[in-house]
Amino acid sequence: MSHYKNVLVAIDGSGESKKILGKARDLVKGSAATLHVVLVYETLVGNYTYELNMGDFEKAQRDFQEQIASSTRAMLKEGFPEVAAANVHFLRGKAADEIKRLATSLNADLVVIGSHGQGAIKAAVLGSTANSVLHGIHCDVYTVRV
Repeated sequence: MSHYKNVLVAIDGSGESKKILGKARDLVKGSAATLHVVLVYETLVGNYTYELNMGDFEKAQRDFQEQIASSTRAMLKEGFPEVAAANVHFLRGKAADEIKRLATSLNADLVVIGSHGQGAIKAAVLGSTANSVLHGIHCDVYTVRV
């Protein structure tokens, strides 16, 4: 049985999210732990041209976010009913920063996050969300290789 009481699971809306959530569920199985799920939208990168003004770009961003949120809610409802709707968080910003901020505000004692298992040189040059979350966070971090 897990000693964790408040677990934050960071997902990205990809097919790998189910694997990360499944691992988190396994970690707290048989305990009274509360699962929170967070998905952070990073700003879409694009070129602004006369054909796509800022308003159109913001609308595209909102439409994209709603599509991901809708499919994430459906996936959680179907496969992870133990995650209460009030414990699903959709944030916008830099993923690592938002995950750490939410973990602090929720007083999470564990963050579960996926890692693509990048090599040391690639991670050092490019960085990764999982690696960035590890630095400066107050709680344990469990990475799931995806």
